[in-house]
Amino acid sequence: MGKEQVLKEVRVAENRVREMLEEAERERDKVQAQARRDSERTVEEGLTRVDKLVDEEYQKSAEETRRLVERRINEGKEVVDRESQTAKTQLPQATDRLVVELEKSVTQG
Repeated sequence: MGKEQVLKEVRVAENRVREMLEEAERERDKVQAQARRDSERTVEEGLTRVDKLVDEEYQKSAEETRRLVERRINEGKEVVDRESQTAKTQLPQATDRLVVELEKSVTQG
């Protein structure tokens, strides 16, 4: 094999290596782009799931708060009703006592 033949084969080999490197770079870029898209999709799906979970927890908390407020209001109404009923039952006695005190003050006055 002559010098020119060896140089020709070296050039052919260099061209094949260059083509292989270019193809490998294109494949690497393609894989990286797909990985980025997959990563972004995965992150987006994760954020969507987190948003959904946060919303569910918020709704549960809001409902629990509403029930607690409603229960406290009802308890307060019951206390007011009991105290009102107690006051109504004591009203005649209080009126009688006021009349007695008024009569005393008028007779002593």
